[in-house]
Amino acid sequence: MLSVTLAVLFLALGNGLVPEECPKLDVPGDMLSQVLGAPITLTCLNGELENNATIHWKLEDKPIGSLLGQREMVGGKLFLKSVQYKDSGNYTCYLDSHPVRTLPLLVVDPPEEPSLSCRRKSFTSSVQCEWSPQRKPSPQTKAILLVRKIQKKETFQRPCHYLQGSQKFSCHMNLREEDDSHYLVVFCITYGIVRKSSKVYQYWGDEFLQPDPPTSITVTAMDKSPHRLNVTWKDPSSWNSTYYRLQFELCYWAEKSKHYTTIQRKGKHSLIISDALMGMKHFVKIRAREEFDHGRWSEWSKEVTGTPWTEAKHPATETESFIFSQEPTTSDNYNKSLSPENPEGSSNTSPGLGSTHSPYTFLLAGGSLVLGMVLFIGIIVRYRKKSKLTPLKEGKPKVFPSYSLDQVIPEKPQSTSVMVPFISPSVSGSRSEPTNTPGNIVDLKSPYDITNRGYFFPR
Repeated sequence: MLSVTLAVLFLALGNGLVPEECPKLDVPGDMLSQVLGAPITLTCLNGELENNATIHWKLEDKPIGSLLGQREMVGGKLFLKSVQYKDSGNYTCYLDSHPVRTLPLLVVDPPEEPSLSCRRKSFTSSVQCEWSPQRKPSPQTKAILLVRKIQKKETFQRPCHYLQGSQKFSCHMNLREEDDSHYLVVFCITYGIVRKSSKVYQYWGDEFLQPDPPTSITVTAMDKSPHRLNVTWKDPSSWNSTYYRLQFELCYWAEKSKHYTTIQRKGKHSLIISDALMGMKHFVKIRAREEFDHGRWSEWSKEVTGTPWTEAKHPATETESFIFSQEPTTSDNYNKSLSPENPEGSSNTSPGLGSTHSPYTFLLAGGSLVLGMVLFIGIIVRYRKKSKLTPLKEGKPKVFPSYSLDQVIPEKPQSTSVMVPFISPSVSGSRSEPTNTPGNIVDLKSPYDITNRGYFFPR
């Protein structure tokens, strides 16, 4: 590493590009600047003073005099041993009460050594070199970029501007799409008479290339796949994807895991993670590089999270487990119901207003009631059919004489023995039991009296 650095410095010296060559940049008027704590001398006249001439100084229209150890005035010159921020301002010298000249002085912080980073976002974009100082520079600060192209032995300058939003200096230079020349770069900054330069950076033309991270990254679960995640992304908007393509590197890991996995991908913008941990949140980030390894990898994208598919629990399953898992009431359960949290012995098993179990409980009770009614009616119908078949088996005539409603049933002789059915014929227009008097009118169309409840409910 040391030999490479010495070779670069020797090459820079041999080609006339060294940090000491940073030019002194022009500043407005006769502005003077000095680093905090450094000495400075202000001169009123270039020649010698006459014997009777008197010179005095003012700072912003306030007279200043000698201050032991800090200020001295010798032969019309003002010497400041260690300048402070309060020493900044306009100094005016007077010769016999007449103003001669005014010198503005700016006291600045010690300059930082610039650290430069240069890159181009695509083959069709310009090279951008940036530096972010730790302290905000003064408005009088100027900066330039010195570039030396080794093959042609030419040096050129590019202006640099301070961007208030990003708080950094930015410089631009244009290169051909496939320029592979060797360049030396130096960043120069000046505070009036104070100058500071960066170290010498060397780049080959294709080493400037560094794309932006991929965008629109999504991590989604795959249906009925508890160990898979589908990751998709897009090229950065600054990359010209019409003629040039990118390769990608994907890095992912599970939450609270100390291990991560990296996968490289070329020509595609999606990847299925097949070894995800079930039910765990996963973090994914991606970076990009030119497909033929030109230039450098981009910065990592922001982390995106995703969780694999998990089977959802249905409310019906929970209801069934609630109904069929109730424990029988025992002395232990009763004692638990009389705990301090439930002193009155009330139970929480009854459904409340927002309970999901009450509709199913009512449906179960209603279904049981309907089933009981159907069984009861079936028993009644079965009993009726059985009662109809019993007299027929015992010799009841199959054909019954038909009578009209206006005929009277003749009285049968007492000596004649006949079979009497268990169910007596019904009397039209009355629910009372029929008699054998000749004046009763009987409806013989139905041989059974279904209105007699005594057959269904025996006394």
